[in-house]
Amino acid sequence: MKIKIAMAGLAHAHGLSFLEDALKFGGVELVGFYDEDREKALEASKQFAAPLYESLDSLLEESGANTFLTAAINNERAAIIAKAIDKGLNIIADKPLATTLEDLEKIERALERNKSVKLYLMLTERYNPVLVTARKLIQAGEIGRLANIINMRPHRLKPENRPGWMFDSEKYGGILNDIGVHDIDIACWVAQSEVKSVLAANASNLRFKDYTDFDDVGSAMLLLEEGTTVFILESWFTPDQYPHHGEMKFIFHGTNGQIIADPQNKRVTMYSDTKALHDVEIIEPHENYVSDPLKYFSQKGYKPVIDTKESIQAQKNALICQALAKNE
Repeated sequence: MKIKIAMAGLAHAHGLSFLEDALKFGGVELVGFYDEDREKALEASKQFAAPLYESLDSLLEESGANTFLTAAINNERAAIIAKAIDKGLNIIADKPLATTLEDLEKIERALERNKSVKLYLMLTERYNPVLVTARKLIQAGEIGRLANIINMRPHRLKPENRPGWMFDSEKYGGILNDIGVHDIDIACWVAQSEVKSVLAANASNLRFKDYTDFDDVGSAMLLLEEGTTVFILESWFTPDQYPHHGEMKFIFHGTNGQIIADPQNKRVTMYSDTKALHDVEIIEPHENYVSDPLKYFSQKGYKPVIDTKESIQAQKNALICQALAKNE
């Protein structure tokens, strides 16, 4: 099946980055753009030599698309995704899918009405070589029973380079929902278990105090169905002089050992009752965040790294954490 992509919502650069890589694959065609910011859409239309549409409805009805890509303002995504689903288009979405549980339910209802539609959320960490490696080790029983997971994700923030909507909590949706969705999803994926309960969550503003409607730090503690406890720590506190956008770390404690996954240095360190501290050979994933959905949509019987159900569940868990943090 040839994939014909229509894109609406250019608020985040993740969308166009995905598109650039997708167009390198055979059998992918870009059929049009729409955005409420016409200048932004016009610029993309010229860059990619693709038609510009004057409304979302005209894009969905006239472009001939069978796939819909969006990186719209966070709180606007759910409505346009649901509309695209009802047109029968498969979905590729930047995270988050939605900023409220109510909006996520709109997407779920649309999927229920259109059971053949597939939805893919850009949870890119599932293709991170160090996490692919750590997951294989844990599945092989190298550290015994998985007991605790600690996922840390500091990011760098320069407010002057960010859009104004990011500092509006209603439009942005919160740090645990936006960034934390990655780490909640990775915990479930590595442990091969669903969230049983959210034990605690918190979000606050400690550094960027000029932005009073913006949380720059958040944390949550979750219990998985099979008994693993998960701690996620998110912030916009990466120091200006740090060489990377953020110093992410993933720590996996088992009953008989420990694994530390370090993406910045592409390093996985392990030790156990039977093996001394050592670095593990990195396993490169077979797919990436672009090839995976393209094959998911076009190849019958293809099993993706992340499917529709897992995409929805990851976002739901993040929204539950965000809601609890808001009420604390």
